Amino acid sequence: MVRVGTLPMRLLSLQYGADLVWSPETVDKSIIGSERQVNHQTGVISYMKDGKEVFTTHADERDKVVFQLGSADPETALLAARAVERDVAGFDLNCGCPKRFSIQGGMGAALMSDPDRLCAILTKLVQNVSVPVSCKIRIFEDEEKTLALVRRIAETGVCALTVHCRTKNMRPREKALWDRLNSVVNGMPDRFPVILNGDIFEYGDVERAKEITGATSVMTARGAAANPSIFRSDGTIDTIETVVEYVRMAVRTRNPFHNTKYTLLQMYPDTRSQKYMDLRSTKTYEAMCECLGLRQFYQDGWAQDTGGGDVGANQLNGADTRQSPKKRCADNTEELLSAENEPAVEAPPKRVKE
Repeated sequence: MVRVGTLPMRLLSLQYGADLVWSPETVDKSIIGSERQVNHQTGVISYMKDGKEVFTTHADERDKVVFQLGSADPETALLAARAVERDVAGFDLNCGCPKRFSIQGGMGAALMSDPDRLCAILTKLVQNVSVPVSCKIRIFEDEEKTLALVRRIAETGVCALTVHCRTKNMRPREKALWDRLNSVVNGMPDRFPVILNGDIFEYGDVERAKEITGATSVMTARGAAANPSIFRSDGTIDTIETVVEYVRMAVRTRNPFHNTKYTLLQMYPDTRSQKYMDLRSTKTYEAMCECLGLRQFYQDGWAQDTGGGDVGANQLNGADTRQSPKKRCADNTEELLSAENEPAVEAPPKRVKE
């Protein structure tokens, strides 16, 4: 989800029960030549290029984060994948983005109209990286055209296929065409994982979607962006509580303030309240935490949690991240979060080059 699916939201979603999380779509050339830097106080791993963060991750999500790749060339895609391979659980080729910048570059949904190129990229990745590879597409208006494409994709050796049940020209406000997924599921090799994307807004939608379509599992973007506790099998918690937990995670990981503020305002349920107006006016983490009643947390967390000692794997959210990526790819996937990184407002902590 644009701007929302950065590191703190991914970690919080895992804490609430998501099986896998997706990184922001990253264009291949932007990650090639980046420098891996580790902050041993926060545990955050940053890939830097030209003084900017291209991708950030953490050991807590090592076996659960799928790197979403935008590419139009097999060789360039492989170079990009090798740059971050050590820190991710898998790669997903974005073949469904309808945005102009992506299509003009021959990426995203443009690949659906060039199946030879699409499959060449997938084959190159499958044969040359050590983690699972998947891809995500949309549907064509012509059902047979969709079926022909998904069969070719399955032959590349990918571990799973996600289908956003909308055409390239459909907007999010238009109802997803779940009924179009049945033929895809039935047309794939036996037990091949097909993942539904589109209109998953609460936990109950997961089983309903699987029952209606035959999908192996589901992914959600807008549902999780509104309240990431959607992944709790025993029900969501109050959105305000998730907002507070999100800010805690953002402070611990030193997420760029501008990005945190944007996400927070997207999540906040009452846009007419004085609290919302106060949050809109904040310009620093200190002011944001003060507004949310987290003054002491900010003072302790900024100075101690991320400044007084190492934060190792599994210390940020307490999740068990040790399951193998290949098994994770076969398990039910319950999340897709895609976002863009924002520039930092507050000065980032010092990092160690690796």
